[in-house]
Parts: sequence; C-alpha cells; structure tokens
Amino acid sequence: MRGQLPWKQLYLRMQSMFLKSCREKSFSPGFFKHKKLFMSLYKLTNDNSLPFIPSPAGLKIKECYDAGMLAAMGGTTTEEIKKRFSNEHVAFVAFINNVPAAFGWMARGKAFIGELNHEMVLPVANRYLWNFRTMEAFRGMGIYPALLQFIIQFEQKTADTFWIIHAPENKASLRGIQKAGFEYVGKIYSNSGAPTIEATTNSILNKKLLEEMDIIISKDETVSCWNCSSPYLKKRKEECCCQPEMTHCFGNNLKTFVVA
Repeated sequence: MRGQLPWKQLYLRMQSMFLKSCREKSFSPGFFKHKKLFMSLYKLTNDNSLPFIPSPAGLKIKECYDAGMLAAMGGTTTEEIKKRFSNEHVAFVAFINNVPAAFGWMARGKAFIGELNHEMVLPVANRYLWNFRTMEAFRGMGIYPALLQFIIQFEQKTADTFWIIHAPENKASLRGIQKAGFEYVGKIYSNSGAPTIEATTNSILNKKLLEEMDIIISKDETVSCWNCSSPYLKKRKEECCCQPEMTHCFGNNLKTFVVA
C-alpha cells in the first residue's frame, strides 16, 4: 500500500521506539531477553493411529512445485519459495473443486522457527510441518486437519515423527492440529535467546530428540500471549488476543510494539 513502510524499516522503527520506551520506563534494553514468549509444540508418530476426519466435498490435495502460485497464496516472493525448495522443504496445496484453498510446508533436513529465531537440524526420520494457511473463503470446512493427515500419510514411508507448533491465540490452528491426531508436548519459548520447552511428561519423554534440535527443557514460567509479548513477530494484531476471552494477559507489552 502507498505510504506503507517496508518491513525492515518498520522493524527498525519499532525497535527504536521500544528502546526509547525502555528508557522512559527505566527498563534496560535487555529486558525482553528474559521474557518467556511461548508457542505450543505438538508431535505425532507412526505409533499413533490417525483419527478419522470427514473429507470436505471436492477436496483434492497434492504436492506442489508451482512457485508462482505458492508465492501468491502465501503473500511472499517466488525467490523465497525457490529458496525453500532448495533447502529440502516440500509444499502441499489443497484444492476444493480445483480451486486452491489451502497450503502447508514440510521440512525434511533443517527447519527454521522464525517466531523463536531458531534454526534446527531435524533428527533422522523427523519432519517439521509449518507455514499453513487456509484461504478465507474456505475456512471452517475442515481442510486444515485433512491437509495435515495427507502430509503425514504421504511421508510415512520415510519418516516416523512429525512436529508442529501453533501460537496460543490461534484457536483454529489448535483445533486442526488436535483433530489430525497430534499430541501436546509443551510450551516452547526463547529463554535469553535459547530455545526452551517447559517440563511436561511428554517433553521429558522426548528429551533426546529435543536436545538434537537444540531445545532444552526448563521449569521456568512463560507469558500468556505471543501476540502481545514477542519482539520477533512480523504480523501482529493491534488488540490483545486475551481480551475476547476475558482472561488476564501476563507479560503484555503490546503498546511497545504497535506503531502509532
């Protein structure tokens, strides 16, 4: 849009405003390095039987190599899509009556969690599912969990473990992940720059795999809302995601990030 700042300039402007706010509030510039900014990590293995999901009418899913279409659907560039392909990432598109309705990505070798600014090498036979989106006209049809299960079945001959994360405020994403058969592992966050996950029964059981991905287990407390707390978030809502549910937003620093 005309007059809109490029994201890099916007980020620098936000950073400058944040540091100014820190000085005005007597916070140190390193204040946020110690805040716990979490998402939720889920896992599914071949030992888990996939629950039955009704297939939406007209649904067809297939692997996709059309960089132009993927860029248009994802709001990114063809160069970025080609970079993903070169890094062993695979794209899948769901069609409803031959119209592109949703997409998602699977990483095979390395994966990058932008929300945590963390690149990890996936253990052998492990996959990371990321960057899923359903086009607005097709939401609420159950495409997302069907797309997840398709990818799992597509890759089961060469992989036995699948990982995925979601932001705590994204309830639709959570429902789709659970419907597809994934199990909760724990809240994952950045602890002074180190990728960390809360100590739960499942995170402790998966300690070896998590350590291979450079994720450590901790009993530290996290904040409640990624949208209001994360300095890494590129697309941020201007209202706290906790407000509609009338819940307290612990660690809310939304005013620091929103540019007037």
